[in-house]
Amino acid sequence: MLRAVADQRQFRAQLMALKVPMSYEEVEIASGGDLTADTVAMILRLDTLPTLNFVGRYLTACGVTAVDQVLWKEVWRAVADGRAPLGEPQDAEPPKPYTPVLTEEEDSGAGGSSGSARLPQFVRDWLPRLMHRRWLVTLTAAAIVVPAAAGGGGLWWYSAHCGTTNPALLSVPGGECSGVTDGGDGHGVFGPGLQPALAAIDAENRAVVKEGGYVTVALMAPLTKGGKSLTGDRAVHQVEGAFIAQHEANKDKAYPRIRLVLANMGSDESSWRDVVDRLKTMTGGSDRLVAVTGMGLSQQESIDAARSLSQAHIPMVGDLITADGFDKSGAIDRGAEIRGLVRVAPNVSTQFKALAQELHKHPEMKTAALVSAPYTPNEKPDFYTQSQEAAIRNPDIGLLPYLQAGGLSFNFTVQQGAEDSSLNTIADNLCGKVFPDVVFYAGRATYLQQFIEKLHDRQCRTTPITVVTGSDAATLNPELKQLNDPGAPISVLYVPLADPDQLADSTNPDQTLYQDFATEFSTTHYGQQFDKSHLASGWAVMAHDAVLTAKQAVRKATGTSRTPPNLRAVGDQLYLFASTNVIKGAGGVFRIDPQTGNRQSTNDPRVVRRGTPGRG
Repeated sequence: MLRAVADQRQFRAQLMALKVPMSYEEVEIASGGDLTADTVAMILRLDTLPTLNFVGRYLTACGVTAVDQVLWKEVWRAVADGRAPLGEPQDAEPPKPYTPVLTEEEDSGAGGSSGSARLPQFVRDWLPRLMHRRWLVTLTAAAIVVPAAAGGGGLWWYSAHCGTTNPALLSVPGGECSGVTDGGDGHGVFGPGLQPALAAIDAENRAVVKEGGYVTVALMAPLTKGGKSLTGDRAVHQVEGAFIAQHEANKDKAYPRIRLVLANMGSDESSWRDVVDRLKTMTGGSDRLVAVTGMGLSQQESIDAARSLSQAHIPMVGDLITADGFDKSGAIDRGAEIRGLVRVAPNVSTQFKALAQELHKHPEMKTAALVSAPYTPNEKPDFYTQSQEAAIRNPDIGLLPYLQAGGLSFNFTVQQGAEDSSLNTIADNLCGKVFPDVVFYAGRATYLQQFIEKLHDRQCRTTPITVVTGSDAATLNPELKQLNDPGAPISVLYVPLADPDQLADSTNPDQTLYQDFATEFSTTHYGQQFDKSHLASGWAVMAHDAVLTAKQAVRKATGTSRTPPNLRAVGDQLYLFASTNVIKGAGGVFRIDPQTGNRQSTNDPRVVRRGTPGRG
């Protein structure tokens, strides 16, 4: 009987019995392809409690109604938190609904001190054990309810940790969850968009931990969306690409296998310090952290995080950071060297050199204006946009003569919605005595569409104009109507981090590397299917290549040993990707400059044009 289930083995036995007389293939068909036969077979055979997400989808495929699923999920929670078996219900006491989670403010009126000191004794006795039992961290605030009579302060504790018992996760203002998870805390802790990827990571991690012989690689980035976010939905693409690299790394069963954890710095990276402090504690014990990938965007918080990790000798592989000087040298803010940092994306100067070469092919283009946003929504230097402006003004790049001929330069701020009115005025200013042929846009793609809309509506809209900008422009919708109006010709030139059309083209000498990645990306993993359109931003490719680089450095540092490699040895290997020791990434073959840690591509980046060119 279901209520008599006492542990995860008995629970899995009940799930398997439910399937009879269906075959695994019939379960796959009944799920509409949501669950594959191989995934169901593997999860039911794993000696661990399946995730609640899987259980719900499996029960639906087996024909269990929503009403009957309530008991199944109640038993799952009882097994997860050690309360099983449930036993027979008491007739005299009807079932009680779960108590809603209280916020810190709502709970503050209960009296007494805050934090764990307010927890009742039985919770304080068990909490340390829960923290060290990986399969128990899926508990939610709604699953363990501390009665008011026993001391309701426990509700605050669970609410403060994103509704989990994982102290590495923290609820922050705005409804976001920051911190570190391996997927076992629930697949929605960082928002619904990341649920499929986190479900796949969780399943892969469970298999890796069960088999043993693993090390941990972290993806640290702003993974949630908030009012000051500069990433939008691209964090989903980033995590999906990282998972593909993890999955590929574990296919060959080589030592060590890769366990992947996500480290969310918060949408504006304001939680970077808590995340970095947590990562520093993970280099030993059962975590065995050997590298951090991602590293956030080109802003001060990312630089501070990199220096802090460097001081702890933790190797780092940046996937999206492109600002000049955000490398081993630390020149970006004239600070200390960031030993242990390398990056797989082409830097800003590399991109703008390619753009200059493209403009030189069009002698009819002579004048340019500069539009820049030098600060982030946190009112700190935006090193990505400042690097763009510096590259434009650098005589060695080749764009300065256009700016000198145009003589126009404008800044706009991105705090508290000021960008809208500023961009509107800037667009009108481009219709003065000088009608520039080109606009150098040194800003984030978050505001690029607004700017294009303003350009489209300016008084001199019939005069063709070309916007030249950085790789961030890959997020721009090519179907945007303002980009496709012959009556107001606007075109955009940029160098993408990884453009699917270029990478899949027969002229790409590394075409098969990308095609293999794209095929794997489109394959169902643990019942999860990623949207192929997510490849367009290039973030999935970059995240994949960063984890791939970390994996190769880890394996080379390990050699023939069967013990986790030394952190310094992994860091040294990152600077030895030279000569024939190359990285065959989805974005092409590349090496790492041993002096700076910058990417050295075997093929020059190519410019992409979007929109309706009126000339050139």
